[in-house]
Amino acid sequence: MPHSSGGGRSHGGSHRSSRSSKNSAANMRFGRSYYPGANRYVYYRAGMPQYYFSDRPYTLQNARSEKIKQFFTSIISIILAAIFGFSGFKSLPQKVKTDYNTDILINDAARLLSDTEEAEMNEAFLSFQNKTGVTPAFFTINIKELKTEGGDLQDYAYKLYVDTFNDEKHWLVVYCVDNVEKSWSWEGMIGDDCGSMITTDLENEFTRQLQSNLMDNSKSLSASVIDAFNQIGQKAGKISGNKIPTLIFLFAGGGLLLFTAVKKIIGTAKQKPEDDPRINATQCPVAETEPETIKCDYCGNEFVAKLHTTCPHCGAPLENNWE
Repeated sequence: MPHSSGGGRSHGGSHRSSRSSKNSAANMRFGRSYYPGANRYVYYRAGMPQYYFSDRPYTLQNARSEKIKQFFTSIISIILAAIFGFSGFKSLPQKVKTDYNTDILINDAARLLSDTEEAEMNEAFLSFQNKTGVTPAFFTINIKELKTEGGDLQDYAYKLYVDTFNDEKHWLVVYCVDNVEKSWSWEGMIGDDCGSMITTDLENEFTRQLQSNLMDNSKSLSASVIDAFNQIGQKAGKISGNKIPTLIFLFAGGGLLLFTAVKKIIGTAKQKPEDDPRINATQCPVAETEPETIKCDYCGNEFVAKLHTTCPHCGAPLENNWE
């Protein structure tokens, strides 16, 4: 439904728009940190010992299960990356689709505009529509008509919008004049589908600009309205500075998630479960403290002392390992 984009009056200011556990370590079967009841297992990768802790050895079935888990985790990351990217694109200004009745409506029931002024306003509204996809409309009424409808201009403007337009893509301004009290008031009503191009900040800026113009006695009513729409039309579609960090986060975060997920999927696809070195890991005698390591005299790679009879890297006999 449409909502107020702001309004004002001759005696007073303007008003802005209104939009309406258990311990995790103890439950780990395979982890990189020691927990009570776990054994330390050593396996080798890139010439260095690697450890995992568990109450049971790592098997081929575990490797297959982990590969499936990694695959689905990567799929979830790709979905999240897509959500980040979609949110980023949705945050970008987008011209409102003109798939509705875009006829310009200027209804001067209070007879405040000349034919020339009305023509100039129509031209300015068309320019705003071409830039944003949002169609402005302008109605003037006198206080007598407003009082017959209850006297509340915001309620009147809302009802007028709903009765006149069957879409959420118009920006209606209703101007009410009281010739007896020499006063005026106005109300803006904008469709919710305009938000992709007309942000709340722009609505509030329009309110300030139009109110300021109307308070300036050197400007006519038509000139005040035209200038306000022209000012907003020039800024609509531009990314505001406060949105840039959010967009950088969404696009960079989405890109990083996508890159990591794809890399993970490729790596997982290349690695066969039976090639996982943890399957052939050896249990260390002591789990709580990290064991002593020495280097092989033949290949120079490192391994746990007093655990192997041959080098786990090159297979050379370890004659002095048990001394």
